[in-house]
Amino acid sequence: MDRSRLDSPRRAPSLSATLWGAAAYRGRPPGWLVAEGVLVGVVGWAAVAAPGVAGTLLGSDVLRSGEAGMVVALGLVVFLLFLRAGRALVGPIAVLGVCWAVSAPRAATEVLLAWGGEIGSAVVTSVAPGEGEAPERHYCSVRHPDGTPVPGRIWRGCGATTAPGDPIGLVYDPQGRVPPRGTVDSGHDRELLADSLGAGLALAALSTVAVVRSYHMAPAG
Repeated sequence: MDRSRLDSPRRAPSLSATLWGAAAYRGRPPGWLVAEGVLVGVVGWAAVAAPGVAGTLLGSDVLRSGEAGMVVALGLVVFLLFLRAGRALVGPIAVLGVCWAVSAPRAATEVLLAWGGEIGSAVVTSVAPGEGEAPERHYCSVRHPDGTPVPGRIWRGCGATTAPGDPIGLVYDPQGRVPPRGTVDSGHDRELLADSLGAGLALAALSTVAVVRSYHMAPAG
């Protein structure tokens, strides 16, 4: 990888190069540059997700909050600015980085419950309508059949027709690393996981494009 042929400091980049990157090559980008872009995209995707995924596996609410991942996403943005990637690409990458930092723990939770969760049942003790960002949802407080309350509230499997005393399916992690949730059909599980992974895949793809288009060649002589 040779990034030594950078623009002369005496030549100001054009507006197009500032917004979208110089992409100073004819035809297809060089293979090494595509490889570098893919590497940055994949490493950035994994690094932003790592704190949230680790928090999910370790049961750490601090890491699972996504704040540490946001700091890593900021580092990715600074790195791309250092490469002089297009500003019109760096902005969306920053937004996607924040979204992926928050979504990664949700994706890890879905995978953990899908592969290592156990299915049980619970009894609804109360139902409350959703507020704020999800007014269409309903939240159920539940207890185990032996009377032990389940921490938190369940919205999956809880609807407007659910009433106290109704049974509800529950999937939970035997090690207690993530909160339990109501059971849903497997197709809905896959849809939720795909939604969580979408921001991460978009982040990797756009970071790759930003690196590939950032290449600045020096003028001849």
